[in-house]
Amino acid sequence: MQRQKISKRCKIWQSRNLKKVQTTSRHNIRPVEVKSGKNYTLSSLTKCMKRFGEYMTTPTVLHAADYKVEDGITYLPLYMTSLL
Repeated sequence: MQRQKISKRCKIWQSRNLKKVQTTSRHNIRPVEVKSGKNYTLSSLTKCMKRFGEYMTTPTVLHAADYKVEDGITYLPLYMTSLL
């Protein structure tokens, strides 16, 4: 009798957690691309965001210029890497 109650509780707990996981579309994954120089492309980052964007938070580019946010991408200077 006791084992059945525990089993029933586990099934309820599992079903609640599965529902929570299924309804959550964002995870704590942040794609980071590091660039040097002034002229660069973000083809790898854009491909990654097109394919896995629903599972990721804000994409970040580490580069030599100042901080800015453009087209949903955060650009950070290299010295701000520790803030990630």
